[in-house]
Amino acid sequence: MLPKSRRLFRQDFLVVKSHGRTHRSPHLSLVIQPNQFGYSRVSVVTSAKLDKRAVVRNKLRRRIYGCLKDFTAGADLIVFPFKSAILLTPEQLKTELWQALKPVTNT
Repeated sequence: MLPKSRRLFRQDFLVVKSHGRTHRSPHLSLVIQPNQFGYSRVSVVTSAKLDKRAVVRNKLRRRIYGCLKDFTAGADLIVFPFKSAILLTPEQLKTELWQALKPVTNT
């Protein structure tokens, strides 16, 4: 789990969702917006549409937070995983996330 300073809370979440740029990959969708901090803040949205079991949703959320622990691009990031992301191994998920973030970190 990320520390509180690295999490994106509701007020900032709404701003990022409305003004951020969207990037899609086969297993997830990202909304990203640069911030004035020297570190990134992350939020992962796992709705009941992914799976009805909270255990499965929370496991996916923890995996995504773990993969983004080292992401320091100075941006606010919202991750919306798709159902297919549940079946990915942690290594595949990390590769998918970093491939989706590659265009973001180069701009």
